Amino acid sequence: MRFSKTTEYAIRAMVFLTRHRDETYSVNRLHQTLDIPYKYLGRLMGNLATAGLVIVTQGKQGGFRINLSRFPIYLADIIEVVEGLESYNRCVLGFSECSDTNPCSLHQQWSKQLENLREMIYKVQLEDLVHENMIKF
Repeated sequence: MRFSKTTEYAIRAMVFLTRHRDETYSVNRLHQTLDIPYKYLGRLMGNLATAGLVIVTQGKQGGFRINLSRFPIYLADIIEVVEGLESYNRCVLGFSECSDTNPCSLHQQWSKQLENLREMIYKVQLEDLVHENMIKF
């Protein structure tokens, strides 16, 4: 399973801002640095700001910076803002009634993987991802 493009972009932006926590970055500067489509990034950063994960500064020198008062920030916090956590509880085959008592043909195998993924997104913090050797910008 992969994260959605939106989640990938959000995690990249949040890791970058965490790594550069003392600086403010405009959408244009983030766009150029992270190679994320400009308009897409603008909406994404707006959503992260509305959720309080980043702080917006207005004006010529304005932009976004990580909201340190929200630390620790987990991957689940970011995913919840940009796409919701519903997909981490959904049937892999798309059935609405899939459960332990009414499983689809992949439920048993998939539910184990999904549980591992859920554990990971609630355990991994942005701080865990900022090391220079982990993500290249």
